[in-house]
Amino acid sequence: MPKRFNIKAALKRIPRISNIIKIASVILIFTLALGIRLLPLKYGAWLTAYDPYFQYRVTEYIVENGFTAWFTWIDEMSWYPYGRNIAKTSYPGVPFTGAFFYMLAKSLGINATLMEVCVVVPAILGALSAVLAYLIGREVEDEAAGIFAGLLLATVPAFIGRTTAGFYDTESVGFFAYMLSLYFWIVAMKRNSKIAAILSGAALAYMLISWGGSIYLLNLYAIYAIIMVVVGKYSRKLLTTYAITLGIALFLAAQAPLFARKYLVSYATIMPIAAMILLSIKGVLEEAEDKKAKLIGLAAIAVIAVGGIAALEAGGRLRKLTGRVLSVVNPFAREAQPLVASVAEHRTPTWGHIFFQLNILLLLAPVGIYFVLKRGRDNDILLALGAITSAYFAATMIRLLMLAAPTFSILAGIGLVKILKPHVNVVMRRTPTARRGRKITVRVNRGGSAWTVLMMTLILMFAVVSWRDVAFAPQTIVSCGGVPGGTKYQDWIEALLWMRENLPEDAVVASWWDYGYWITTMSNKTTICDNATLNATQIKLVATAFMSNETVALEIFKKLGVTHVVVFEAFDPQTGFLLHGRGYGDFAKSQWMIRIAGLNVSDYIKYYREQGIYTPQGPLAANATLYRLLFATRRTLWKTWGIDIPEPEHFELVFSSSNGFVFVWKVNYEEG
Repeated sequence: MPKRFNIKAALKRIPRISNIIKIASVILIFTLALGIRLLPLKYGAWLTAYDPYFQYRVTEYIVENGFTAWFTWIDEMSWYPYGRNIAKTSYPGVPFTGAFFYMLAKSLGINATLMEVCVVVPAILGALSAVLAYLIGREVEDEAAGIFAGLLLATVPAFIGRTTAGFYDTESVGFFAYMLSLYFWIVAMKRNSKIAAILSGAALAYMLISWGGSIYLLNLYAIYAIIMVVVGKYSRKLLTTYAITLGIALFLAAQAPLFARKYLVSYATIMPIAAMILLSIKGVLEEAEDKKAKLIGLAAIAVIAVGGIAALEAGGRLRKLTGRVLSVVNPFAREAQPLVASVAEHRTPTWGHIFFQLNILLLLAPVGIYFVLKRGRDNDILLALGAITSAYFAATMIRLLMLAAPTFSILAGIGLVKILKPHVNVVMRRTPTARRGRKITVRVNRGGSAWTVLMMTLILMFAVVSWRDVAFAPQTIVSCGGVPGGTKYQDWIEALLWMRENLPEDAVVASWWDYGYWITTMSNKTTICDNATLNATQIKLVATAFMSNETVALEIFKKLGVTHVVVFEAFDPQTGFLLHGRGYGDFAKSQWMIRIAGLNVSDYIKYYREQGIYTPQGPLAANATLYRLLFATRRTLWKTWGIDIPEPEHFELVFSSSNGFVFVWKVNYEEG
């Protein structure tokens, strides 16, 4: 006899509508974030900026020689004639990740080149980071807050710029690891889960071996632990989570030579150690019942901590913070370091730039901070602290605006829920009740609530589409080093391909350090300096050569074994004058070369305030080697403006790009 159909049992087998919404939300956030980040592919599968080309070259080496080969690679094509120890001067996180994805793609039968994989990896990790924002928002608040957090992080310009397709660099991997560690920390604290703490530590280690800025999260956990003790919120759970997370992270990260040398035993880890000491002391005081045991425990902790730090300091083994890190903590110290200040992304952002990058998050995140601090749960305090500290660092350096995006997005999501929930309840004719059953009176009518919900929805929509300018920006190499005009100028691509095919294999190319990675990777030619800025002395030598007369320049170039020199500047194709009155290449950067070389800018550059233009004028300008190499092909035109820069005497022009932006010169040394 056939069984009678049971409609109730059938309905139970249908997935709950809430589960469907959750799955749909994750798919929507991931798809939206990934789609936005893949838009630069319209210009081709190119890496963007400069450092990603180094990461690609290292990834290529790993794919060809194996993961272990990375630890012993001495790159003789960089920083010639000394070379570069890759393991001691770079992090393995990015190239190891790219090599893993490439091998995974091959094993799945996906026919993609290594370049194509490296271009797409940042977009995938950026989309996964947005999903993690959703998960964190859901853990801390609710489903709606998670959805808002994920959507905001997926679309905020500050986070898109360095997780877009082609930005195959430390931040794209580092911030994915950051979100992963933060999520598991929150789970560990919420559920007292040791497994989650272990995973948080592993993710933190992944971040530590991927990006130098990872010391921020390391110290955020430390500051959080200290504050929790100070405000009377210490718990055994906090001690366990902190000890497991940081213990595993530091142990694993110590296997990366650069982190071990630069940060493991340095002032960057003083605060994490201090936090561990404080938590240990608090644990002894609260959990040891015997007074004698308390004293012995406290004495042991003090002796080990103070004695260890004193011994390291006395032995000169406690490394000081780098100039770049110090300039983030104290931006006023940046001007005293011209090499750090010369990098555009190291400058202090304007208020307009901050608003463009973070837009509505600047308004909603403070609302979220207010509500979470008012509630005061353990994870609430961590998120608020993360938002406040990242806001400070983001305001000191353009590059770190991305640092504020994750916590701002999560807190903005919470703030949105707190604002909208009462009004949605009114519109839906719901009457929220307090814990004891008493009705809460909302002093707004349905019309007012409806308008509030509508206005907030419109504001959110405008914020969500603010990604367009960032997402549609062409790759740096496609736009000729960031010259305005989109893909109109292809000069750098022309020059790099020409050098690859036409320069001798043993050619040694000098250029300003910005273009070192491009030349080594795309042209397969040896360079004397690059974007790693490892050797400040050598960079100063290059700056001195460019801004001195040809006699001095030849002495320096000969010492470094230089055979060819590459220079770049953007000129207006119609007028032949510097594009937009200042240029975008080596003339624009020459003010920093002058400062790095210890010279005076006024001896080389004149600024016409009314016209807003800069010109190569001054008592030393006409003899500067760089200016001769840049302006030689336009000498007749510039003479009509009263500026006469002679042609170089010891350099032979062997290549000029189609728009006359990039020049390759052969160095002709005097015999004998």
